Amino acid sequence: MTEEEAVAIVEQEREALRIPPRMGVSSAEKAIVEFMKDRSRAGRVENRVAWIVDLADAVGFVRVHVDDRSGEILEVLRTV
Repeated sequence: MTEEEAVAIVEQEREALRIPPRMGVSSAEKAIVEFMKDRSRAGRVENRVAWIVDLADAVGFVRVHVDDRSGEILEVLRTV
């Protein structure tokens, strides 16, 4: 998957992910991230190659992890 494809997935899912329209993509990079199916319970942690897409505005930011192979949204972290 390319950077453009990862950003396009985030943009397509923007409403479902509750990302405000005012937030613009500030960066995207490929990295290895830790993934757990349910972080509220103890369980197995997997390392996954993912695109980390950051969106920001004056109020805060949202970081979305997109699996490099499947395009699955692995995690959404936010400060807003």
